[in-house]
Amino acid sequence: MDREAMPAERQSPQLSPRELQLIKFASEGLTDTAIAQRLGISEATVGTYWGRVRIKIGPYNRTELVSIHLRAQQEEALELMRQENAQLISQLRNAVIQDPDENSFYYDLIDNAPDAMVLVFESGTVKTANRAAHELFGYDAGEMNGLALVALIPERFREVHQEHRAAYVNDPRRRTMGEHLQTPALRKDGKEIIVRAALSAIPTPNGLLVTSVLRAVEE
Repeated sequence: MDREAMPAERQSPQLSPRELQLIKFASEGLTDTAIAQRLGISEATVGTYWGRVRIKIGPYNRTELVSIHLRAQQEEALELMRQENAQLISQLRNAVIQDPDENSFYYDLIDNAPDAMVLVFESGTVKTANRAAHELFGYDAGEMNGLALVALIPERFREVHQEHRAAYVNDPRRRTMGEHLQTPALRKDGKEIIVRAALSAIPTPNGLLVTSVLRAVEE
């Protein structure tokens, strides 16, 4: 089946606990025989459960079913993160109407946010990052301020990142960079981590400020 025809639903279908187990084990690379052994059921019963999953998700093959379900879960998690931070982003937009360099409320909002936040100039330089971001990326307090954003991106992805960032700055409504379900990031110690990122563009008197809300994805 053509992958371009695969749906990109925001909300995952309601699967039963056993069907969710099926998806989980399949995503871990288990065969149907291994899944049957793990669950203590027959392989025919595993096939029956796959049939039920297809009724709920669509007539896709095994790999596509897992991919569709996992992507839907990731999209829901990203949307939840965006909703949880919507009020904070709104407050930041109001705060930058004034000079943010003289606005302690602006910095308090950022620093006390539970999620990692990185604010970046159009040039790609980090204006400021909160405590949670410093902890996530392994930097000492204040060390990320003034850092080139590409330092947080694994080298093999930097060229593509630069292209996406430029496109996003030119048109913040674009989805190219506005939604990152799972993306590799680089800690100071060289360790790669997977993060989920929600981006917002905030106009300021000195140009566009891109706000990234980041959350580590547990593997």
